Amino acid sequence: MKFSQKVALAIVLPVCLVLSVSGTWSVHRSFVRELEVAAQTHSEAQMQQRYTLEALLAGAEDDSIGTFLSLMQQYEAQEQALGKGRTWFSILGEQGTVLYSTMPFAIPYAKQQEAAAAGEHQVLYHTDGTDSYQILCTRMWGAERPLWLVNAYDAGNQFAERDRLIRQDLFRVGGVLLLVGAAALIVARLLTQPLRQLETASRALSRGDLTARVQIRSRDELEHLGNTFNTMAEAVENQVQALREESVRQKRFVAAFSHELKTPMTAILGYANLLRSGEQAPDKRHRAAGYIYHESQRLEELSRELLLLFGLEQGGVALQDVKLSAVWGDVRRSLPELEPRLRWEGKDAAVRADRPLLTALLRNLILNAAHADESGGTILFWNKETADGVRVGVTDAGTGIPPEELDKLTEPFYRVDKSRSRMSGGNGLGLTICAQIAQAHGARLQIESAAGQGTTVWITLKEVTP
Repeated sequence: MKFSQKVALAIVLPVCLVLSVSGTWSVHRSFVRELEVAAQTHSEAQMQQRYTLEALLAGAEDDSIGTFLSLMQQYEAQEQALGKGRTWFSILGEQGTVLYSTMPFAIPYAKQQEAAAAGEHQVLYHTDGTDSYQILCTRMWGAERPLWLVNAYDAGNQFAERDRLIRQDLFRVGGVLLLVGAAALIVARLLTQPLRQLETASRALSRGDLTARVQIRSRDELEHLGNTFNTMAEAVENQVQALREESVRQKRFVAAFSHELKTPMTAILGYANLLRSGEQAPDKRHRAAGYIYHESQRLEELSRELLLLFGLEQGGVALQDVKLSAVWGDVRRSLPELEPRLRWEGKDAAVRADRPLLTALLRNLILNAAHADESGGTILFWNKETADGVRVGVTDAGTGIPPEELDKLTEPFYRVDKSRSRMSGGNGLGLTICAQIAQAHGARLQIESAAGQGTTVWITLKEVTP
C-alpha cells in the first residue's frame, strides 16, 4: 500500500468511526424514545383496561372459573362492539397460571409468565420473525384473589422505523465516506508530493545523477527534509568530484613518477652496459661513470623528496617557537653556492613552526627562484607582520610564470619549462612539498607571478606574542 493511501485511510477511518458511532447513537436514541412514548401510551391504556376488568370482576356472582370465563368473553365482545379493535391480553393467577388469554400464538406462555415475574412497571419485548411486541404487566384484583394482567401491543412500527433509520444512516455514512475518501486521497497526494520528489531524486542519485535536487516549498518539516537532502546530495557530489579529481591526480602522479624513474634508470642501465661491453677509452669511461653518478644522485634526491612528501601527508607535525633568524641561517648554510645572491628584508620575529620543515620550504623556494633567474640576480627573503600573523616569502626577478600555469604549480612532477628543469636537475616536487609543508603549518602557499616580472611566493605563520 502506498503512503498516500495510508494517509487517506488514516483520515477516512476516524471519520468512519465517528459517523458510525454518532449515527448508531442517534438511531438508538430515537428508537428508545419512540419505545418510551409507546410504552407510556400502552401503560395508560392498560390502566384503563385494568380498572374496567376489576370493576367487572367485582360484580361477579361467584368466584367460579365458569363465571370468570363468561365475564371475560362478555368483555371481549363489548370491546369489539365498541369498535376498539382487538386488545391482546392475558390474565394470570398468583402462581403464573394462565386463566384467560387472547394473545397471538407468536407470544408464548413462557413470555407472559416472564412478564408476570418481572412485575409492574417493567417493559418486555418479544420478536417472532418480522413481528415485534411490547409486553407490559400490572397487578389487578378479581373475586378477592390477586391476578396479573399482561398486555401485548404491536411494536412493529417502532422496529420498522429503527430499521429504516439504520438503512438511511448507512446510505448517509456511505455517501459521506465516498466524499471524504476522495478528498482524503487528493489531500494525501498533495501532502505526499514532496516525498515523491524525494523518492525520484533519490533514485536519480543512486543511478549516478549527482545533480538531482528537490524543490519543496511547504514551510514545514518536509521542506526541512528536502533542504537536508539537497545538502547531502551536494556533499555527495562534491565528494565524488573530489574523488574523481584525486583519481586523476593520482594517475598523473603515477605516470609522472614512472617517467621520472624511468629516465635516470634508462641512462644508468645504458651507461652501465657500455662499461660492461669491454675496454673503453678513459674519457668514455669517465663520461659514463659521470652520467651514472649524476642520475643516481637524481634518484636519491627523488626518493628523499618522496619520503618527505609522504611523511607530510601522514601529518603529525610538532610546532614550536622558532626565530626567523635561525631559519635564515639554516637556509644560507644549506646553499653556499647561492649565498652571494641572497638578501633578507624584515625584522626578526618568532613564529609557530617546525624548524626543519620551514627551512626545507624556504630552501625549495630559493632554488626555484635561482632556476627562474639564471642572470644571477638577487633572491629576496622577506617577512612582515600582518593582521593574520607573520607573512614569510621569497621574491625573484626571473622570467615569471604565465597566469594559466599558476594553479598547476603545486601538482607533483609539474614543470612550467620541462627542458630547463631537466637540465637544472629539478624533478617537479619542490612546490608540491612546499604546499604540503604550508598545509602542515595551517597555512596556504600563495603565489603571485606574471610573465617577465618575476615571482613572489609566501605563507602566513602564527606569530609568537611575548
